[in-house]
Amino acid sequence: MIESIITDQIDANFEKACRIIADSGMKAIEIHNVFGKSIEECNESEAHRIKDIADSFGLQIVNLASTVFFLYPLYEGYRVSLFNPDFYCIEGDVNLHLEYLEQACRTAEIVGTDKIRIFPFRIPDNEEVGIVGTEKDMLEIADNIRLASAIAAKHNITLVLENCPYSHCPKAAMTQRLLRMADCFNVKLLYDPANSYRAEKFRVPEEWQTDDIPAEYHLVKNDIGHIHLKNYHYQKELMPKPFVHTALLSGDIDYIPLLEEMKKESAALSLEPEVSHEEAVDCIKQLLSAVN
Repeated sequence: MIESIITDQIDANFEKACRIIADSGMKAIEIHNVFGKSIEECNESEAHRIKDIADSFGLQIVNLASTVFFLYPLYEGYRVSLFNPDFYCIEGDVNLHLEYLEQACRTAEIVGTDKIRIFPFRIPDNEEVGIVGTEKDMLEIADNIRLASAIAAKHNITLVLENCPYSHCPKAAMTQRLLRMADCFNVKLLYDPANSYRAEKFRVPEEWQTDDIPAEYHLVKNDIGHIHLKNYHYQKELMPKPFVHTALLSGDIDYIPLLEEMKKESAALSLEPEVSHEEAVDCIKQLLSAVN
């Protein structure tokens, strides 16, 4: 097990974030926003700079949190847009996303990681989409995952597919089914239990409508390649956005027993708390205390 955190959760300045993370006692990082762009947009020179900065603080890079297949419409006529302007993200057609993935693979080789995050496609803004993750959706996404897998395989990269509440596979068990349909040896699950918790139930097929996170974890654990950690507190009075980000050990998900199980994983446990920078530092302390 390795404990890490996505650097922009601490500070937008990569070097400053690395300094704070190292000073907090953490030995590893994950990278998404860096140098004012998403990691898959970085060129070779920037990749070497990332490596040099991380090395100077003794930090291992465990994953590149790319946005490949996120802001890309699954079907013609779908329109997709960002939920957060501070979440740097690539756009373009599937060929451009695959080009960015190739670039991310080259960056991964330079910085010394063998994992890259991808997504199961954003749900559209302009369509009244009810249930997501239908058989048709899964088949379409699986075809694209196979294309991504072939690119990653050339670089000995494992892709980790995140269950995301803004995507066609918000629940981890749905994402697991997608992995098995794609049947790619180098694609694993990026498990985010909080994303499963906050998935909109009206979008989720009945067989996957459960809030039992420990049971879900045991269902998907053999397919996990990476783990994201955050927490929420549900406040009904804040509808239509009732899920409020909290510090790791302060929300509705009881992480203490879950972390006892997760720390046996070879996959990295990577914080993505989505709270203030100061609270994110506290999350580092909470995670390290809980697993050590």
